[in-house]
Amino acid sequence: MGFQKKVTMSRQGKSKIIKSAHIPKVVKQTNLPAWLTDSKLHKIIIFSICCLLYANTLTHDYTLDDAIVIYDNEFTTQGFSGIDDLFKYDTFRGFFKVEGKEALVAGGRYRPLTPVFFAVLYQFFGPSPMVGHILNILLYGLTCLMLYIVLLKLLSPGGNEDKAEIYPYFVAFMTALLFAVHPLHTEVVANIKGADEVVTLLGSLIAVYFSLQAWYKKNKLANLWAGIAFFLALLAKENAITFLAVVPLAYYFFTKAKPSEIFKQTLPFLVGAVAFIALRTYVLGFITSEPSMELMNNPFLKLVDGRYVPFSFAEKMATIFFTLGKYLQLLFFPHPLTHDYSPRAVDIMSFADWQVILSVLAYLGMGIYA
Repeated sequence: MGFQKKVTMSRQGKSKIIKSAHIPKVVKQTNLPAWLTDSKLHKIIIFSICCLLYANTLTHDYTLDDAIVIYDNEFTTQGFSGIDDLFKYDTFRGFFKVEGKEALVAGGRYRPLTPVFFAVLYQFFGPSPMVGHILNILLYGLTCLMLYIVLLKLLSPGGNEDKAEIYPYFVAFMTALLFAVHPLHTEVVANIKGADEVVTLLGSLIAVYFSLQAWYKKNKLANLWAGIAFFLALLAKENAITFLAVVPLAYYFFTKAKPSEIFKQTLPFLVGAVAFIALRTYVLGFITSEPSMELMNNPFLKLVDGRYVPFSFAEKMATIFFTLGKYLQLLFFPHPLTHDYSPRAVDIMSFADWQVILSVLAYLGMGIYA
């Protein structure tokens, strides 16, 4: 057994050195390999897998909705000179090329950010699907990296990754890997137009990262960057708005923030959302048009006495819950997959169907837990 020196005071007030038995510090020993907590290596692996997995798309052509926002869009194909119009009109305006025809798609679309990316690519490379596929792969790789970074920060004590043990690294790494290779993401990455979905999540995750930086580091400027990143995510696609619920729930489950503090951290996201809605309303106006009575643009129609009529409220809600249940099923068992759920791929459902009931119970349970 080793010994260590111990300084004590004698009766005369002089220091006296004596030897006492050395009590070794308790060190947590593991036989786990060091790479399990090597975040730099994890990032390289995640990004590399994204690139390798979708490298086969580099030789693919344009497909599906690529015409709408890329090669058959009069604004995108103008390169730099068309960027101004991409911000001034509905996203479908450049494809239809006729004022007002974009109203055929109910609700309007204002998603100018990724068409701007395509316009820049068109300026330098012309109609090159390979360049578009390269862009999508890189954006997807960055999104998976950002997911890993945000999860690691959420799961680490006090948001400090340096003090994290193996659990946060393992969960963040395996979650990001599963996300990267999940078959459900194939269409989004392989279809160049799908960049809007990727950028929406990428921007939202970046916003969450800045928000966490602001919270843990007490850096108010980071909250400003969070709001800007979220605003850009919304410019890519409107469904980023769901992060107005994701953010407070993330703080509630993973931090010790009080309700008032959670509200403060959600506020930059709320400001970004309001700014986007104001801009969208300024460009598109108030959308008050009735839902389309064309089946391809409105899946909630049925044929009665030779004409299309809307679903009843119960039929519509049951069909929606059935579809939400399919989302859960495909998350765990992604088969069969299709690139387009055209009308009647999902039938008219009712609340008497067991699948609808199961879906309602699943989402009700998740809602109550959240």
